[in-house]
Amino acid sequence: MSVDLEWKAAYRQIRWLNWVTLLVMSGAGALLLAPEMAAGIVLGGMVMIANFGLLQHTIRRAFSQEGTMTATKASVILKYYFRLLGLGVILFFLIKQGWVHPVGLAIGVSTILVSLVAFGIKRVCKTYIREAT
Repeated sequence: MSVDLEWKAAYRQIRWLNWVTLLVMSGAGALLLAPEMAAGIVLGGMVMIANFGLLQHTIRRAFSQEGTMTATKASVILKYYFRLLGLGVILFFLIKQGWVHPVGLAIGVSTILVSLVAFGIKRVCKTYIREAT
């Protein structure tokens, strides 16, 4: 199996896990927390999923199919910092307007972290089971 196919399958799985994690976290937040906190979970998760998609797009465009870097390192780093600045402005605006609770937003922002940890645990278990048989 080629590296490109493995990456596509892994990215599809991570993207699916991101949405499932956001759905579970926002559902639990809607049932158990105040509306501002639930809104923070939803908006924080959506902002981070969009940010993760932009990061993936930037990295994919920086490399050719063969794996050689086609973009300059400076342009990749510059895009990273612009995206980080934009993320900071969006999060600041959401909190400043009072639309979300900061704790709920922090929980929503952790959506990607939770799904990446779940993906890693799943891959380790899959590898361990394959080696055990």
